[in-house]
Amino acid sequence: MIIRTPSRCYTTIGWKIQLIKRIRNPRAEKGTYNEYNYSKFRLWQLTYYDKIIFIDSDIVVLRNLDILFHFPQMSATGNDGSIFNSGVMAIEPSECTFQILMDQRKKIISYNGGDQGFLNEVFVWWHRLPRRVNFLKNFWANTTAEASMKNQLFSADPPKLYAIHYLGLKPWNCYRDYDCNWDLGDQQVYASDIAHRRWWKVHDAMDESLQKFCGLSPRRKIELEWDRKKAGEKGLQDHHWRLNVTDPRRDM
Repeated sequence: MIIRTPSRCYTTIGWKIQLIKRIRNPRAEKGTYNEYNYSKFRLWQLTYYDKIIFIDSDIVVLRNLDILFHFPQMSATGNDGSIFNSGVMAIEPSECTFQILMDQRKKIISYNGGDQGFLNEVFVWWHRLPRRVNFLKNFWANTTAEASMKNQLFSADPPKLYAIHYLGLKPWNCYRDYDCNWDLGDQQVYASDIAHRRWWKVHDAMDESLQKFCGLSPRRKIELEWDRKKAGEKGLQDHHWRLNVTDPRRDM
C-alpha cells in the first residue's frame, strides 16, 4: 500500500504493511487522482497468497465476506451493464498475470481513465457477484422509489448488505452532520444522509485510538465551508447548507 496516514494506525488493527513502488498510469495527467492508480496491479505480485479479496478503502464492510474466497478470478459485482466494479474483487496472484498487465498498460485505453476501465479490458470474461457484496452508493435513476429502496438497505439493522461502496465525496471528509455531496450540484447523485450516518456508526464503534485518524485537515475545513457558502448562494433546494454544523472536528 501507499502510506499517507501514519503507519501505526494500520499496525494497531493488525494489518501487514507491504511497501510498493508505485505504477504510473501512462495516460494520466501529472498530479491527478488517477496518476498512480495502476499501482493496484501489484496485487498480482502477492504470490505468497493463493487468493486475495481486494476491498477499496472507501468501502465499509457490514457482513463477513469470507465466502468470496470460494469464487474464482475475476469475480466482482456489476458496475453498469457488462462492466464490473473494481472495488471488490476476487484475485489469484500470479507473476505471469502481473507481467501481462504491465506489458499492456501503454496499449490499452481505459474507458474511465483508471484501473477499473483497464481491468475490464483485460478480464473480459468475469464472474458476477451479487450487488449486495459491493453496493454502490449512488442514485443514478434519480427517482423517489430508488432513494427509498436504497436508503432502507443502507439503514437495515441487522444489515442486509455485505458492503457499502461510498462513491463521491467520502464520509470522513465531510462534517458528521450530513453528507457533503449535497453541497455540490454535480455530486448530489451520490448523496445519502442515511448511508452517511451508517459510516459514522461504524466509526464510533472503533477503538477511540483509531478515531483520531479521521480528522479534518485545515485545508479540508476551508473547502467544506466554501462549498456550503456556494450551495447557499445557488439556493440548492435540499437546504443542507442551512444546517447548523455541530461536528467537533470543525473546531479542532
